[in-house]
Amino acid sequence: MDHPSRSGLRLGQARHRIGPLELGRLQSVVAEANRAGIQGTIPEILGDPRLVLLMARRFNVPEPDGEACERYYRTHEDAFRDSDRYAGRQIVLCWPPDEGERRDEIWARAERLIAILHFDPRMFTDLLASYSADDNGDRSGRLGPASAGSLPPPLETALFALRPGQIYPMPVATELGLHVIMLDRIIPGELPAFSAVRRRIGAILRQEARKAAAARHLARLAQRYCARLRLDD
Repeated sequence: MDHPSRSGLRLGQARHRIGPLELGRLQSVVAEANRAGIQGTIPEILGDPRLVLLMARRFNVPEPDGEACERYYRTHEDAFRDSDRYAGRQIVLCWPPDEGERRDEIWARAERLIAILHFDPRMFTDLLASYSADDNGDRSGRLGPASAGSLPPPLETALFALRPGQIYPMPVATELGLHVIMLDRIIPGELPAFSAVRRRIGAILRQEARKAAAARHLARLAQRYCARLRLDD
């Protein structure tokens, strides 16, 4: 990696190759890049993608019109859609933290419950009443509806891996207990109205426009600098 002084040396050489206005712009860009830890020859600095993000904030761009925002909304619906939610049921067995032999017994019991449910899912209610330590108030064993980040990671991984009607093939251990999990349905995420995300889209489009303007500016500086070098060689 080039030492910062190499950029300064090349700026001194550039003084004789480009005009004072372009030189001033180049000095400003290189100084900002060096402060951010971006170093190297001038072409290397100007071509560094990190510099585009640094420079983008310098550019003022107009507010995008409603048509542009709505077009972005229609082509990026998945980015604005709420997460799917997963609704299932669980049987939770007490899971003693320090009793190895007892834990083996409970794990084996959970495996038997899973085998029974694979054979006949309609047994869930009876098994829940007989074995579950979880109490939702209505003794339903209800789990969810849950979206990403709303459950302990092991439960989330297991529940989200299922299709409706499936039983997770092994018990899932958490600090809450040992879980036997069944997925009932997936509730598709809703798409918010355009009016609800209009300002957010405007901010996205303005940032994209700033980055595009910065990239064009840096490309022009690099092109002119390299063209001067070719003329002088």
